[in-house]
Amino acid sequence: MEIVLGPVMEAVADVVVVVDLAGMIVHANSAALLLSGYEQAELAALPVASFLVDEQSGLRTGTRQRVVSDHQVVRRDEAWLVTKHGARIAVSLSAAPVLDEEGTTTGIVLVARDIREQRELLAARDAEIERREAAETELRRVMATIEERLAQTRSQLTLAERRATLGTLAGGVGHELRNIAQIHAFALDRMATELARKGGSDEGRAAMLELERVGEHIATHARRLLHLAQPGPDHTSALDITLVIRDVVAMLQGAGKLHQVNVVFALPDAPVLVTVNKTRIDQIFVNLVLNAAEAIGSSTGTIELAVRLDPERRRVVLEVRDTGPGIAADVLSRIFEPFFTTKGADNGTGLGLPVVREIVESYGGTLTASSTLGAGTTFRFDLPMSSGR
Repeated sequence: MEIVLGPVMEAVADVVVVVDLAGMIVHANSAALLLSGYEQAELAALPVASFLVDEQSGLRTGTRQRVVSDHQVVRRDEAWLVTKHGARIAVSLSAAPVLDEEGTTTGIVLVARDIREQRELLAARDAEIERREAAETELRRVMATIEERLAQTRSQLTLAERRATLGTLAGGVGHELRNIAQIHAFALDRMATELARKGGSDEGRAAMLELERVGEHIATHARRLLHLAQPGPDHTSALDITLVIRDVVAMLQGAGKLHQVNVVFALPDAPVLVTVNKTRIDQIFVNLVLNAAEAIGSSTGTIELAVRLDPERRRVVLEVRDTGPGIAADVLSRIFEPFFTTKGADNGTGLGLPVVREIVESYGGTLTASSTLGAGTTFRFDLPMSSGR
């Protein structure tokens, strides 16, 4: 096949090769030689299938049929030019028939355009799109985190305001309780004098002792409320925690708070000394035992109070267990939140357990709760062992 390439084909910047009907390259322009590294003579004996390849079908039966027989122009967006040294260059490829004067196809002309730069631009564009999408995702994540932190901060500010208000109210209530305690003490003095003058019974004297104890509790809690309003030193002493526990239970039983409950003690025989403030430890057990009794409700049940030693940590571990209905997991996760309560507005403030936890933590301890629905709940905390133990 004799092919004459005009000056226009030589001036084309794209690769142009002409192949015969057997698929052998018969001519190539200067751009083809420059890009591939071949000489004209080397390409002249080379099958086009080893020079221009298509990952899908190359210049095979279907493509050849369309070009040679149907005189169609065929385009391939994805093809490769294989250089003399085996490198593969991405090209877009077009194929058209070479016709003689009678309109018979005598060969095929192939035009290959180097698209490496175009591919790099597309890859850079895709990378930029991916980078921007990642940045937008990260921005949304950061914004969500900021919103979450803002919500937490607002909640903390609200809680701080409520605590400040509570401190003010505590001071007022403490002042009133102190006045009541003074009136109570004055009335007790008069009753004691009258009882002594008339020669009272043993029951009367026992009642007087109980009233004196109640009065002391009122005065102590008044001081505690005043301390909340204007914090001062927390006076501690070495106490036998087993006696404290029995004392609190006896007081609650005497007040009729545990009439349906069987209280069980799992206490060491020997005294267990802890260095704490008695009023605050009373407050812990009053809250936990009353909560356990309320959980059991009108049905019969058991509250167990246990004490064990942890000599290595110099701590005393205490547990309050009940056989109540248990606490659901979603509620259990919130029971230490200030002002959270499942009781009615007239029955609970949501401050009992947060105050208990605050007291325990003030002594370097940890308060935890575990519960199984239908089996009961256990509160566990620890206190510092006295150096005398």
